[in-house]
Amino acid sequence: MTNRLCVAALGTALTLVFSAPSLAHEADVNRAALERDVAILAADNMEGREAGTRGHARAAGYVAGRFAAVGLEPAGDDGTYFQAVPMLKYSRAETGNSLAISGMDGLTMWEDYYLSGTSQQESGTITGELVFIGYGLDMDGRDDFDGVDLEGKIALRVYGGPEGIDTEEAAHYRSTLSARAAERGAVGSLLLYTPALAEIYDWDRLVEMSRHDTSMTWIDKDGNPYSSAPGLLASGVLNEAASRALLEGLDFDYDDLVAAEGTDARIFPSFATGRTATIAFQSHFERIDTPNVVGLLPGSDPEVADEYVVLTGHLDHVGIQPTEEEGDDEIYNGAMDNAVGIASMIEVARLLEEHPPRRPVLFVALTAEEKGLVGSSYHAANPDLPEGAALVANVNLDMPIVTYPFSDVVAFGAPRSNLYPPVQAATAEYGLTLSPDPQPEQGFFTRSDQYSYVRVGVPAVYLDIGWGNGGEEAQGEFLGTHYHQASDHVELVDFTALERFTGVNFSIARNIANMAERPAWNEGDFFGESFAGE
Repeated sequence: MTNRLCVAALGTALTLVFSAPSLAHEADVNRAALERDVAILAADNMEGREAGTRGHARAAGYVAGRFAAVGLEPAGDDGTYFQAVPMLKYSRAETGNSLAISGMDGLTMWEDYYLSGTSQQESGTITGELVFIGYGLDMDGRDDFDGVDLEGKIALRVYGGPEGIDTEEAAHYRSTLSARAAERGAVGSLLLYTPALAEIYDWDRLVEMSRHDTSMTWIDKDGNPYSSAPGLLASGVLNEAASRALLEGLDFDYDDLVAAEGTDARIFPSFATGRTATIAFQSHFERIDTPNVVGLLPGSDPEVADEYVVLTGHLDHVGIQPTEEEGDDEIYNGAMDNAVGIASMIEVARLLEEHPPRRPVLFVALTAEEKGLVGSSYHAANPDLPEGAALVANVNLDMPIVTYPFSDVVAFGAPRSNLYPPVQAATAEYGLTLSPDPQPEQGFFTRSDQYSYVRVGVPAVYLDIGWGNGGEEAQGEFLGTHYHQASDHVELVDFTALERFTGVNFSIARNIANMAERPAWNEGDFFGESFAGE
């Protein structure tokens, strides 16, 4: 990836890829609209916008009104702006969840481990031998499943991956481990807590997040809850002491695991542990509907009228989290996550309506991102386009931490397709440096909604802010103090920074929608070959 661009050097080469006049006079971002939209979406009466709640429904109604006001056509169900997403909401019951491991006594929920069921079964008990599979990789030169049998077993795994794998591909492998284990017959999984995981989340933070966790998935036309790992019925995490005890006395013990984790190759043996685990799980299932909000800007060129660019951002946040202390702020307003992204997308829609692009553009305020990219997964599978039309590119906006005057950006996914030159031109125009992912261990590429479109073969770009000009400290402060907390309020937003971020996203979206050639994966790209058959 080229990290620093020279505007003059872009020259004629980029004009061959797309047609985009200078945008300096065109990207007249309406800062007042940004301020108003963020303030309204992050207000207390939106109740944290959790998917399936009245607060989210209220926010969806507001976004639909804004789509209409900026001139987008309704592109949801039955001539409305709303695409109903049928969902199963499932959460851990207060009782009925337990873990027992042969040879280990006195394991206590929330102290030694935590676990939950999945969308596939509301309650039950599974018993199976624990089989260690390391990272669960199955790739050229490495097969962590070689020599082990997972049929009816419980997979024992660790978080992370070896050095040297492309960061976005590594994130994909991490996010799809459960699917690979389920394909091989696993009925459950347990994650060992090791130093690699501790660098990202301390145990108390993991427990805190899990205690309040509510999951969702969409329901298909046959009434089945969607799952990428349909045979997996329960999963859990063991703390460090329990992880150590589980491997004690084996040929490959916890100290061996930590030592291997400290190498670049991080090669582990895969083996049956000889121990058996019994997992009892109890969930609450609830059928709900919650909408995506969808608006359409028709294209100006009939020759590419069947090539739809989709701009996305998630509207939901995590709602209200009750505390035991009277008078606590319990509303998780989600100003940065992701009211700023939705406000930016609405403003991009207004600017594009004033300068209509060649291709039609869909704008989708997605539901249930916080529950596992559910709204985007549903929309990617059910885009409801005219016959013969297709989604050809995605631009996603999610929680840019606009608390400071940023100087660089990270364009996740862009170098994998011919979307990269339009992105280069847009960022160079705004005087921004394109930087590599500064936190590859976080796996951001698979943790936001563009990944749902990638998984159905659509080239995508997710623009985030880099660590230049004090960004590491500023972003660390937000993530450590305000991310998924009640303190994520509008007062944290630097609207000058959001104005600039919105301008460059407008330029990216317009450049892509005006490309001379059809958006496409680069030849031989990992995701193109994996999901688009190219």
